[in-house]
Amino acid sequence: MGSQIKKKTMLNAVTGGLLMATAPVFAKGGGAGTTEGGKNQLGYNHLSLEQSPGRNAIVCADPNDNAGKGGTNIMPNDITLAIDPFAKGEIALEFIVRDIINNSQDYILILAYSSQTSPTPQVPTPISTKKLQLDINRAEIIAIMDIPAQKMLAQGATRIGTADPTPHSAVSFSINLSKQTLPTFINQNQKAYFQAALVPKTDFESGNMFEYMILSELDTVGFLKNKCPDGSSTITAGDDDGMSKGGSPVQTPSNVDIKPGTGNTGGGVK
Repeated sequence: MGSQIKKKTMLNAVTGGLLMATAPVFAKGGGAGTTEGGKNQLGYNHLSLEQSPGRNAIVCADPNDNAGKGGTNIMPNDITLAIDPFAKGEIALEFIVRDIINNSQDYILILAYSSQTSPTPQVPTPISTKKLQLDINRAEIIAIMDIPAQKMLAQGATRIGTADPTPHSAVSFSINLSKQTLPTFINQNQKAYFQAALVPKTDFESGNMFEYMILSELDTVGFLKNKCPDGSSTITAGDDDGMSKGGSPVQTPSNVDIKPGTGNTGGGVK
C-alpha cells in the first residue's frame, strides 16, 4: 500500500508539475548544463527527439525538409504519417531520445504529448536551452523510464587510442497509437506535439523536479489516411541496415526504409 501511495505521489508531482506548474525542463542530452541563453550542448543542457515509422505507419517526407535538426537527426521536426486507422495489428511510432550522458546519479526520462502548443513557455527552464512548448493544460505523459547511473570501467591506452570517459547513449520508445483517437486526428486535421524531458531521479521523487531538468525541441506529427501526397517520398519500417533515397545511401536508423517520390504507402500499411 505504501509503495502504491508513493507511486501515485510521484505521478502527481510529474503531471502537476510538468503539466501544470512552474520550472525548468530538459533539452537535448541530460544533466546540469549552461544557464539560460548559453551555448547548446547536446546531453548537457538539451535533448534531441526524433521519430521514425513503426508498424503499419509511413512517413511522408519532403526530401528538402530537415530544418531544425542537428547532426545526429535524420527526420525533420515536423512530419506527417500516412496510416490506415483500421489496419490489423498495432500502429506504432518510434521515438529516439539523444544524448544521455553517463552520470554518477540516476535519472528519469519522460516523453510527453499535447494536442496544443503554448505561444510562450508556461514554466521557466533556466538549465535547458530548449523551452517547454507544450500546452501544459492539455499535456499527457506517454512514457516514464528509469535511467540508472552509468560509468566507464577503467581501461588503459591501446595502440589505436583511448575511450572517452564520458560516453553517451540513445533511448528509444515504441508507442502504439490509439485506433480510437486516430480517425479524429485525421478527419479534423489535428496535430500531435511531443517533447522529451530528463530530470535527476532524486528530484523526481522529492517533487522538486524542475531545477535541473532539460528538454528536447518540440516535434510535430500530422496524420493522413492511407497514403502520402503525390510526389512525396515515403519512409517505412524495414529490415535493412539503412535506407536509400533516389539511389543515394543515407545513414538512418536500422529499422527505416525509404522509397523516393511514389506518393503511396508502399508495403507499410496493411
